[in-house]
Amino acid sequence: MMNATTRIFSILLLLCLGVPGVMAADTKGSLTCVALYSETSDGAVSYRVPKGDWVVIKVGDVIPAGAEVRINVDRDWIELIPTANPNAVYDLEGSEKGDVVLKVADILKGKARTVTFPKKGTDDPAFKDKLVVRRLLGRQVYISGTGDEKDIHYGDTLDIHGKVRIIGINNTLVVAFPNGAETTIVGPLSFPVQKVFAGTNLYKYLNVAK
Repeated sequence: MMNATTRIFSILLLLCLGVPGVMAADTKGSLTCVALYSETSDGAVSYRVPKGDWVVIKVGDVIPAGAEVRINVDRDWIELIPTANPNAVYDLEGSEKGDVVLKVADILKGKARTVTFPKKGTDDPAFKDKLVVRRLLGRQVYISGTGDEKDIHYGDTLDIHGKVRIIGINNTLVVAFPNGAETTIVGPLSFPVQKVFAGTNLYKYLNVAK
């Protein structure tokens, strides 16, 4: 039989390593933030659990199943995925009429946008010469080879013939290559997508690691 000290150590070890099933229960029905634009001088996109305080949301945050999300600036937006399903994304925007407050459970009942990503390993032919957006912070623009402009969102494909403009200091773009490998690009910055494929140092004049 284990003595008290051994039993306590075993419990602490399980907590540190994570117990299968327990971790799943923690994220079941939750959402994860994968993209965010927030004019923080006027407010912040945030969430709270029952009886809790509002917590500012950051890209990568997991929002618990019992929480509600608030957008209190009309120009702000957030993109959320079910934590266990990166291929479905919910796009939420602020409103000129006032605060937008939605429960996580109600968001999950809404219509999701479907996105796909390259399989990790060898190059996925479905994404030849394309980068796929995995995460982003701040407003960013893609200019196609024909000159058409569009705001970048989670799951978008960026063709090798286009250009990207990251607006704002420390705004961040994470993209996947056709083989599923990812790279992170920090703004402000404008660059041809081809340079990312070529491995060109995009930060020639900035004190940022490649």
